[in-house]
Amino acid sequence: MSEVSSGGEGGLSPLPRFPMPQCGRIALAAVEAPGRDGAARRAWAEVVALGDDRVGLVVADGAPRAVPVVQLRRLVAEALRAQHSPARALEALDQCFSQHPGPSAGTALCAVLDGGAGVLLWSGAGLSAPLVVGPDGRRLLAGAGGLGLGRAVGPFGQAEVAVEAGATVVLAARGADDDGFDELAAAAAVHHELAPDDLAALLADTGSGAAPVLLLARLIPAPLAERLPADPRRLPALRRRLGTWSALAGLSDDTTADLQLMFSEAATNSVEHAYRDAPVGEFVYSVRRREDGGIRVEVQDFGRWRPPPADPGYRGRGLAVIHKLADEVTLEVGESGTRVAFTVPGDPPPLAQRRAVPGPAHWWPAGSGDAR
Repeated sequence: MSEVSSGGEGGLSPLPRFPMPQCGRIALAAVEAPGRDGAARRAWAEVVALGDDRVGLVVADGAPRAVPVVQLRRLVAEALRAQHSPARALEALDQCFSQHPGPSAGTALCAVLDGGAGVLLWSGAGLSAPLVVGPDGRRLLAGAGGLGLGRAVGPFGQAEVAVEAGATVVLAARGADDDGFDELAAAAAVHHELAPDDLAALLADTGSGAAPVLLLARLIPAPLAERLPADPRRLPALRRRLGTWSALAGLSDDTTADLQLMFSEAATNSVEHAYRDAPVGEFVYSVRRREDGGIRVEVQDFGRWRPPPADPGYRGRGLAVIHKLADEVTLEVGESGTRVAFTVPGDPPPLAQRRAVPGPAHWWPAGSGDAR
């Protein structure tokens, strides 16, 4: 991941685009917000892929004059990959700062988010705790804050907390006593249902100037997967379940609408057509977020394939709709039933596609590449 830093007089320079790790259970975004009163600050961040749906997250402010930020990023990445311990990563930074004393101490906040277990492990050095914003409201974590870097005060504390599906963890490169963070937190709490990119833009637009760098990590719900009777009366509840999953996954309205339409077409085919001349059977389905951000859907029945008529009329166009809107569409027909699978493309990065101007947020979705 490239350095995220401010530079020069008159405010923050635009963030360079950088690749995020790929993770099916965590959606990632990065934000640069304007510095307070145009003050330049050397804030930087790092995101580290740790495997098994785990990522390391670091935001920091400051660096010794003799040590390039890229070296600090490499230092924390190596510490996280070796031990998956935020406290140990901060200890490595602290030792580096202690060996290169300067006029002011650095600050950092480090966390490891386990998307599979729904657990956040974190440690802080002079920065405010992570903010968790989810369906149940917002909470500013406590229990693992410490002094700034460069004091060689010994081991850093570490805390562990459960994170529910649909919640967004926000790490901000801001001091524990910075003004304006309450406003930022309130905006996040009110709009927790937004996708990570929309939330990031909202946070940057609060105008508080309290957070030059933000990292956001949203915990994606576990895949949906069930085996159900091929009964049309099951479909409304199934659509509602998919709608809830989409909201927790932070999908945009457009992506949610496409997913609902294509899934409904595939499930309806299995329910209404597979057992037309036979006793009612069953069908299975699965919906999951891929590491690249796309939503993979599979629906299979165990009945007989009925080829679409030459003129399908008003109905009977389900496969045509899926082929038009989805990627990687496959249709498998055999004696044991029919299986259709497709991928709903992930949300596009609207802010990243815009021309950079002073002040706005810049973000990049998960799955744009492997961090190096």
